[in-house]
Amino acid sequence: MDQDLQRFIDYVKIDTQSDDTSETTPSTMKQYDLAKLLKSQLEGFGLKSEIDEYGRVYSFLPGEKDLPTIGLNSHMDTALEISGKDVKPQLIQNYDGGVIKLNDTYSMSPEDFPNLKKYVGTDLIVTSGDTLLGADDKAGDAIIMEVIKYYVENPEEKHHPIAILFTPDEEIGRGPEHFDAKKFGAEWAYTIDGSEPELIDIETFNAAHADIHIQGIAIHPGEAKNKLINALSLATLFDSTLPKFARPEFTTGYEGFYHLISLNGTSEHADMHYIIRNHDSKKLDEQIEKMKEIRNFVANLYPKAKIELSIEKDYRNMKEILDKDPRAVNHAIKVYKSLGINPEFRPVRGGTDGATFSFLGCPTPNLGTGSYNHHGRYEYLSVKEFREMIKIVKALVKA
Repeated sequence: MDQDLQRFIDYVKIDTQSDDTSETTPSTMKQYDLAKLLKSQLEGFGLKSEIDEYGRVYSFLPGEKDLPTIGLNSHMDTALEISGKDVKPQLIQNYDGGVIKLNDTYSMSPEDFPNLKKYVGTDLIVTSGDTLLGADDKAGDAIIMEVIKYYVENPEEKHHPIAILFTPDEEIGRGPEHFDAKKFGAEWAYTIDGSEPELIDIETFNAAHADIHIQGIAIHPGEAKNKLINALSLATLFDSTLPKFARPEFTTGYEGFYHLISLNGTSEHADMHYIIRNHDSKKLDEQIEKMKEIRNFVANLYPKAKIELSIEKDYRNMKEILDKDPRAVNHAIKVYKSLGINPEFRPVRGGTDGATFSFLGCPTPNLGTGSYNHHGRYEYLSVKEFREMIKIVKALVKA
């Protein structure tokens, strides 16, 4: 296997799943396993590198002194939805356009995933069906490392000074915590954490999350008449009172949503966790007010119940910053066109570390990795697009 793919395979085999219930930083100590490997590899390239007290890997490759420093960043952790332990990636060579058997239980069909039809005759890396793949974002990690390796091994190739950063806990929204823009040292940067190579992501959601605790009254069902207040019933009432079609499965483009992530409890008490998303900050505020109204509505119907609602904002739409300081976007557009690529722009229905970095002084649009179906067992990497992204990122930092 070629070295670039072997690097990616080595990374995905390291379990780095983050944990949103943890109070440590990073949220799981196993993320240090990849952080230490990345640091060691960077030092093997001759670069001074460090893992800070928060598990972030910083490094720097000097370049032409008269050029602005460009940052490259990606994240080390994998998502919570499915395990990232014992990942067994499979290389599908010269994909024939048919059903890809992941294991005896799970298969991936172009009928269910039409995007697969684009890759007939090319190579794919898929899961074993038991775990996610972890291309989100270890493909980004590998792309950055291949770019750094290229410029180290080809010192005659002039390039911008390159700031490098690998973060933990992006999947739980804590990647930008403790971000040190001064230590990073980039005038602008690119997060390598997307999908299609032609996309330049300049818009993310504005994001908030909500936690609801409902305390009901538990009574033996045989004695429950006019006494029982079922906390789970109140939880389902709350959820059903939200706008019916303002949910991820019914929305696209610029449409915002409420997403119930978890519901746990008994008839006596229940806990709900939501994420709230909208590209328009004013509409996000309206969604937050709607949740407060529904909380009051349910509380008035059941005055003996206790319903606690807490809402916090997480990150903002980076377009607000990139419109004011378009250097990163303009530079990317120029480079893409020089490569014969017509860049495309779509609103990201999610967020990236770069969204918060942008508000912390480092404008940071998001670029692709060639990977798809993130956060699940159907995740896959297009080898062709992965290598195209290595070429694009090389060009972005080339002098």
